[in-house]
Amino acid sequence: MEAADRPEIDRLSDAAAPAADELAGDEQAAPPGTAAPVSAIDRMALLRAIAAQPTDYGFYVAARLIECAHPEHPRLGTSRRLREDPVRFSQEPGLDFATATLSSLEMRPSGGAPLLRVRFNGLFGANGPMPLHLTEFARDRMRNHGDRTLLRFTDMFQHRLFSMFYRAWAQAQPTVSHDRPGRDVFGQRVAAIAGHGMPSLQGRDRVPDVAKRAHAGLLAHSVRSAEGLARILSNFFRVPASVESWAPHWMKLPEEARTRLGDDSARLGVSAVIGARVWDVQSRFRVMIGPLSAADYERLLPDRDSLSVLRDWIRNYIGDELSCEVQLKLRRREVPSVRLGRSGKLGWTSWLGKRPPALHPDDADDLVLVVH
Repeated sequence: MEAADRPEIDRLSDAAAPAADELAGDEQAAPPGTAAPVSAIDRMALLRAIAAQPTDYGFYVAARLIECAHPEHPRLGTSRRLREDPVRFSQEPGLDFATATLSSLEMRPSGGAPLLRVRFNGLFGANGPMPLHLTEFARDRMRNHGDRTLLRFTDMFQHRLFSMFYRAWAQAQPTVSHDRPGRDVFGQRVAAIAGHGMPSLQGRDRVPDVAKRAHAGLLAHSVRSAEGLARILSNFFRVPASVESWAPHWMKLPEEARTRLGDDSARLGVSAVIGARVWDVQSRFRVMIGPLSAADYERLLPDRDSLSVLRDWIRNYIGDELSCEVQLKLRRREVPSVRLGRSGKLGWTSWLGKRPPALHPDDADDLVLVVH
């Protein structure tokens, strides 16, 4: 891939990726597998921009932009008929070593697909498989006589060659494959690694499937560690996170496990237990999130959707074997004042009195929620 192609692809990927807030609040989103409609004016503007400065675009970038501008067409390299392709590829014959991958883009006056001429690979040229004298002949007929007969004949084969060449590159690019989410072949492969490649395993909870694919390396690992869970939560929520493997707590015993007089299953000093609870340090761990800003703290409270997403993330990574509690830590300087009837949620964002730094040097970490 040309070095000039990489920045363009990265910028296109960043611009095409919607923000998480937009995904959550977009009630009119297109169904999976469809792309936003592109107007004819936008398409013509794109084609004119490429035609005006073809050397500013790499082959992969130009082909990808044209493919994205025609979401109703099959992807380049996958069509069954020529008329289904939004662009035609042709090679500009020459014996020099080209400094750019594109030569020109020709708009068809009849309104047909534009013709994109390239300067690399292909049948002609110093690196082509055909004899050099055929390249000289094709170039001479084109330049001196305006005769493109040989070029048009070879274009019947070269268009498919260049289309397949682009498709071979695009299939290995996750961002390019995600341009059409419903037919994201690369994403499906990554999802299979993460354990949710089948359609029945997708969309099962509040965690977006694309986020699971982003952490496929951690989800595919057979060993689930505290560091792995902390990395996932920190990356997804963009907040500091850590995990304590042991969280001592009182565990309520089920009725059948409690000791009763006359029950011979309870042996004194072995299995007899006084009371309905036992002190347990093995079956629960703690996720500590923070220090947080006031906005991040409030979006992780039980009355917000983010806590449900957090719970689903923990269940996806850990499973149902262990219990989990979450400790939220609010920055000391952002602890709010409580005003009756105006602000403050009892037990969540309410602290009585003032918290001078001399008496409360640490961040507010009183809130602990059992989420799993």
